[in-house]
Amino acid sequence: MPVLESPSPALLRALLEGFGAFTPAPRLLGDLTPAQAAAKAPGLPHSVAELVAHAHFWQRWILDVAEGSPPRPVPHAAEGWPAVGPGGWEGVRAAFLEGLERAKRLAEDPERLRRPLLEQPHAGWERHSVGSALADLALHNAHHLGQAVAVRQALGLWPPQGGGVTW
Repeated sequence: MPVLESPSPALLRALLEGFGAFTPAPRLLGDLTPAQAAAKAPGLPHSVAELVAHAHFWQRWILDVAEGSPPRPVPHAAEGWPAVGPGGWEGVRAAFLEGLERAKRLAEDPERLRRPLLEQPHAGWERHSVGSALADLALHNAHHLGQAVAVRQALGLWPPQGGGVTW
């Protein structure tokens, strides 16, 4: 039995979708051009595109494992910061948003959420249920999407079309 149990499906869905002060990811990312997404603000280390590529890397890793694939080794942190791939900004944004939808579908199955993420030790992930791994994913995404908001603010690209918290 995993040490970290799952939150409810409803809470997981809310965490993955964004609510309250969180601007939903499709709105936060939807109106950026490739040049805007690739721009780095003075004093900040990453562009929005780099942050989304990183979040997508780990989102895909967790979702693949949650769906039964063996975990891919990631021996160095730098590997979790991939370059924006051949599809460019549109490709990484679409892949990230598709991954969110995939996570929300997984979150609808309470039985699956209670299952251990892994049976064998792997960097502490064996402590997680599928549901707690999805909660971890939502928190990781929230952290990096918050950074994306800061980049957009520093570049004068906030709020997005459709609005976002401005205080």
